[in-house]
Amino acid sequence: MKKTFGKEIKVWALAAVTLFSGAAFVSCDDEVDAENRFTFKGELISNYLENNPERFSSFCAILDKAKIGKKSSGSILKTLSTYGSYTCFAPTNTAIEKYLANEYNAYIESVEANKLDPSVQIYRTGITSPYLEDISDSMATEIAKNHIIEMGYMTTDINEGAFPKVTMNRRVTTVEWITDEAGRVFPLLNNNSRIIEQDLEKENGYVQVVDEVLNPSSSNIHELLGEHPSFSLFSTAIQATGLDKLLSTYEIDPDYDNTLLGPSFSNKPGNPHYPEEHKQRYTLLVESNDLLADPSKNHLGISITTIDALEKLASEWYGTEALGDYSNPKNPLYKYILYHIIDRQLLYSSSTGPGGFLMEAYEWMGFNSEINLPTTFDRYDYFETLLPYTMIKVTKPFTNETTYIPYGEAESSTLSKQIILNYSQDMGTRCNNQNMKYYINVVVEPARITKTRPGLENFDQSAINGIIHTIDRILIYNEEEMAGNILNERMRWDTSSLFPELTNNGVRWLPEENVTAGDKIYIPDNFCTRLRLRNNQTNIYYLRPHKTGLEGYSTYMGDEIMVSGKYDFEYRLPYVPSGNYELRFGFNQSDARGIAQFYVDGKICGIPVDMREGEETEEMIGWFDESEMNEEEIDANDKSMRNRGWMKGPASVHLTLEKESMRVTKKAVRRIVGTFRLNSGVDHWIRFKDVREAGLYNELSQDYLELVPTAVLNDPSKPEDKY
Repeated sequence: MKKTFGKEIKVWALAAVTLFSGAAFVSCDDEVDAENRFTFKGELISNYLENNPERFSSFCAILDKAKIGKKSSGSILKTLSTYGSYTCFAPTNTAIEKYLANEYNAYIESVEANKLDPSVQIYRTGITSPYLEDISDSMATEIAKNHIIEMGYMTTDINEGAFPKVTMNRRVTTVEWITDEAGRVFPLLNNNSRIIEQDLEKENGYVQVVDEVLNPSSSNIHELLGEHPSFSLFSTAIQATGLDKLLSTYEIDPDYDNTLLGPSFSNKPGNPHYPEEHKQRYTLLVESNDLLADPSKNHLGISITTIDALEKLASEWYGTEALGDYSNPKNPLYKYILYHIIDRQLLYSSSTGPGGFLMEAYEWMGFNSEINLPTTFDRYDYFETLLPYTMIKVTKPFTNETTYIPYGEAESSTLSKQIILNYSQDMGTRCNNQNMKYYINVVVEPARITKTRPGLENFDQSAINGIIHTIDRILIYNEEEMAGNILNERMRWDTSSLFPELTNNGVRWLPEENVTAGDKIYIPDNFCTRLRLRNNQTNIYYLRPHKTGLEGYSTYMGDEIMVSGKYDFEYRLPYVPSGNYELRFGFNQSDARGIAQFYVDGKICGIPVDMREGEETEEMIGWFDESEMNEEEIDANDKSMRNRGWMKGPASVHLTLEKESMRVTKKAVRRIVGTFRLNSGVDHWIRFKDVREAGLYNELSQDYLELVPTAVLNDPSKPEDKY
């Protein structure tokens, strides 16, 4: 019987990492510089593999054929004999022999089937022979890169989800902890390969011996969905709507050059790298056949087993226009499918991979999400879907201890431990439209739960261009419910979450030292579709999470979008239901900041805002020390600040172990940009222009945005809190 353990990840960086600067590391396209090597006294990963030919000779042969990159003649085996920090998943000779035989047999069977029926596709993976010596250099490179992560990891306390860093082949390696019949606990990788010998420490990393070759799917996300018969209805609906073509998107710019360097930040030494890639990825939220067939899961009380039945349900919420014309964007089934697609890859947990639904168990350079974002407050984020002008709210409701029994589980859990879509107000109990009670508080299922559903024992969720998650309820968008309930609240976005490209391309929440980019990554023009530069003097950078404190940085999720130069740029505001909203901009004051004029939809918003730190701006803002005030005095001073167009930072973000919040520091403030009518179906843009005297190059900190419905601000029975 399988048993899953949730664990916090621990990353063990080797001494070699600290001995060399980020500039000394090697990108995937570069030859290792022999002058940068040093003498190792212990055993290297390459030594260990070569010294055990009875177990790893086949893998060594593959590594020796595999090339680092197009511009390099060096092999990956040679790379594993140099400085650096690596995790090497080492398949045994038996594992490789089995892999080659299985791939060859699948190829031959498909060839024979194609002779009888030309419509049968030939199984092509690059393996057309069961013999090791017949593997091409390109195929050897593909296999090798799936087994190497350029950072050393131990399995000790790895959380369920995925390894924090992708492989050299830019693929996620998923992790699940299982117990076999003998009671032995193993990490299961990609749902098929066990680590049978863990954490073999070498001078330049760790070897994890695996009993199966890691062979992540090369299918796009819709193709992968179609490989699971238990998703047949949802998959057929995607194909009928024609959205399978959209979900095949992966390459955005085939000529993208990740070796380019951006300008130095604020004239400081060093040139940050471009993002490592420029690809499109998706998250697909799926109801399995068994869920759709359950009449108790929908307000119509019907068993949904056909596309017509699914369209009937969708028409109850998305209208009856273009019924039967599934590929018409106005068709309700088409809209239904679109609302299940998020335009970024979101892993179950950010603590175990490059970008998750929510920031959890993230620690880097003094920033710790569990300290800075304490679990005494719900954690949340908002993501737009492919259904035009709509979004999904994602919540981990730490404050809700309501009992919950996950599908297929005997033991109960609590809602506080779940990731929930469209979590309702008032601890998840309120619902405006009574029929919507079936379609809110939708739980995202971890892979171990998905695999308890009928026919999904071998669930593979990681496609080449995204990831699949099952959900425990049918997901529906309803404007009335979102405006009056789900999104009728203060909404806060970390600025970097506004741009899906940062999550999709290994920029946001890098879990550890990026060997080429350091702590800043340059964001080139046209990299993010929702971000526009209005002059060529604007330089934009992602600054990864860093230490926060009362005297230093004070940030919402630790990271920032930093801008330097004589800037003039704009980005699109998140899509929200039609209504009147107060717009706020959260940032850190600093002597390096500039003076910015704000615009919304091309119109000037008030006078320019001086974002420099000092007595003059402190007086202008009306910041006050509340340490010796009572609640009544604090409320009065907060009101006075609001009247000036300012607010303190939120109390829910802690900056120190002593739980001192953003409200304690003068640096972290919110500027009230104004109140605006935001209409659904329309793009709204906020613009920032540096208006400080010419010739000076200034910084602009982009920390977070808030949109607050005026109905929330004007409700005397439930005034907005300071959190």
